[in-house]
Amino acid sequence: MKIAFTALLALVLHLAFGWAWTLLAGVVAGVWVVRCGWLIGALGVGLAWAGLVVYNYLVAAGATSAMAGTMGGLLGNLPGAAVVALTVCIGLLLGALGGFAGTQLVLLIGARRGHTSAA
Repeated sequence: MKIAFTALLALVLHLAFGWAWTLLAGVVAGVWVVRCGWLIGALGVGLAWAGLVVYNYLVAAGATSAMAGTMGGLLGNLPGAAVVALTVCIGLLLGALGGFAGTQLVLLIGARRGHTSAA
């Protein structure tokens, strides 16, 4: 449920404001799930980015394949599949970093209030 909510939030933020805002979905996941916020953030945002890739292939397979091939050529003759994998990995990394930041935010606020544990 938490991964699905994070994925939905990441998707909404991505479509409304741009890809960089998906980091905020990871932060929300980290605040929500302190113990493994980085994991929930990574899986949620990674799932949203993978969903967007799948959607692009379903809607415009030829254009998406051509774009992936062109980007692969620009990145040192990588195959298009590697470009897709890198795209999803960037989403995973953004989610993990956001989740970690959210967890640290909760721990910092808890430490300032004098709590020894935020879990």
